[in-house]
Amino acid sequence: MVIKDIERDDVAFISKTVGCIPVSHIDHLTEEKLGTCDLVEEVILSDDTKVLKMTGVKKDCKTVTIFLRGSNELVIDEADRSIHDALCVVRSLVKSKSIICGGGAPEIEMS
Repeated sequence: MVIKDIERDDVAFISKTVGCIPVSHIDHLTEEKLGTCDLVEEVILSDDTKVLKMTGVKKDCKTVTIFLRGSNELVIDEADRSIHDALCVVRSLVKSKSIICGGGAPEIEMS
């Protein structure tokens, strides 16, 4: 399957997900540059937005897509900030393997 009209920012994400290497010309296409998955389908959402859905990816990848939908741009921006904050907390936990309570709790306990 050939997928066209992909945003430049999405090429690296899709390549990492399915385990392929992008090629600029058909002559450079070889078997080792191809990626695999069980099913690729274009899903149309309720607002007529088209989304490319790939399932059954064989490669052990560590990519995830989170769709944010809301009634207006303000709601989506706030949800985006909340998810970003949550991912930063998880990243901090993975790096340091320890956590303490926030909101002044350590200071109150010390006093």
